[in-house]
Amino acid sequence: MKTFDLKGAVLSLNTPNIVSLLNNIEFYKGKTAGEKPKKLDVLRAIAYRSGAVASNAIGNVYIAEDRERVLCERASQPKTLQEHMVLGYLNAVDLITEVAKYQTLDMSFITTLHYYIYKDYNPEFGGKFKDSQNYIQESLPDGSFRTIFVSAPPEYVPQLLDNLIYQFNECAKDEECNKLVLIACFMLDFMCIHPYNHGNGRVSRLLLHFLLKKYGYDIDDYFAISYLMKQHLGEYIDAFRASSEGWHDSENNYEAFVTFILRRVLEAYRKLDYIYEINALDCTSEEKVLRVVNDSATPISKTMVLRILYPISKATIEKALAKLLREGRIQLVTKGRYSRYFRI
Repeated sequence: MKTFDLKGAVLSLNTPNIVSLLNNIEFYKGKTAGEKPKKLDVLRAIAYRSGAVASNAIGNVYIAEDRERVLCERASQPKTLQEHMVLGYLNAVDLITEVAKYQTLDMSFITTLHYYIYKDYNPEFGGKFKDSQNYIQESLPDGSFRTIFVSAPPEYVPQLLDNLIYQFNECAKDEECNKLVLIACFMLDFMCIHPYNHGNGRVSRLLLHFLLKKYGYDIDDYFAISYLMKQHLGEYIDAFRASSEGWHDSENNYEAFVTFILRRVLEAYRKLDYIYEINALDCTSEEKVLRVVNDSATPISKTMVLRILYPISKATIEKALAKLLREGRIQLVTKGRYSRYFRI
């Protein structure tokens, strides 16, 4: 059976690349902590919605775009299983916000997070460990699935998860163990155990949100890391595949997965810093929109422009985009619902 050496894994990852990522994260964390932008509640609401929707989409749970807002604002009851899943996820995020400061990482709390996802639709399913072998699969363009990892057998789950939690909590008290590296290693091991029949990926991302908040990294409240993970889904899968190889024999290398997670945390901090910077400019809304489009390395959607320029109204941004197009200062790359804009 798999054995854990979480401290050994964390200490072994003191590589130049990972140290550089950690140093950059601390730099941007400190930089953004000193900012006091306006309308932070709007920024939090954007991250709350985009994080929940993206995390569920990674798990192949989708809802209509026009239902996202009403569910997030609790303006409507869920109508489908998928909507129940998203609302349950949001309720779990709310729980984390309420208890993160004093809640310890334990089996009961992890079980509660899983229960929250399912409690309003199938409460008997939520919080129950798996009763049959399950697999981590990648969805392919043709609609089929490919198995990329065979998870821990169901009979080993309680012992493995209990030991993993114990080792995490011991390492968290050890000043030698970097908390961010520890969290990423824990996330990989949790995914490899895959303790529930369904919902393991969503619970792993809820745990990432919880543990980051608990140890002083509240970036996920302002720019959703799950959103970035979905944007880099291929890398996410490749990193997991690389770091899970040899896991059952305790011979896996955590570096690829840890690197991926640290890059997404750093990316979130950098994006937050950019959002603060662009909104603090002393210029017109139109000039800010133009700057955002020009700064983007790839064609940018109106939704992303709205997320970046969150204090500016949707109508003002749409008016600015239309004017900039008419004047030939930006170009429309794709039309329709998923329109994207790019610099000239």
